[in-house]
Amino acid sequence: MRSLSVTFVSSRLRNMMLGAVLALGTMLATGSGGTAQASVAMRALGSPALSLQQDVPPLAENVRWVCGPWRCVWRPNWRYWYVPPYARAWGPPVRPTCYWSRPWGGGWVHVCP
Repeated sequence: MRSLSVTFVSSRLRNMMLGAVLALGTMLATGSGGTAQASVAMRALGSPALSLQQDVPPLAENVRWVCGPWRCVWRPNWRYWYVPPYARAWGPPVRPTCYWSRPWGGGWVHVCP
């Protein structure tokens, strides 16, 4: 039979190891684990290279769920439309043909034909 002090020390050591593993996992998951983070370098506003790149279209595209009373569809380059609060957390569709539909008397349903 183990003595009380050995049991206490081993359980205490086990709890400390578990806490260290959880803390390390949390740091790595949030990105603050001490690794180098990627960053974007921006040119100065007065640089001559900036004036040469004015004809290049932007890499980002405005996309939104455009909702009517019975259906919401994913539209690219849609800037001037209100996004309802219930559609803000939906994210992009699984496939290009997917949309959200609201049948009679029910909630919103994700439809992928």
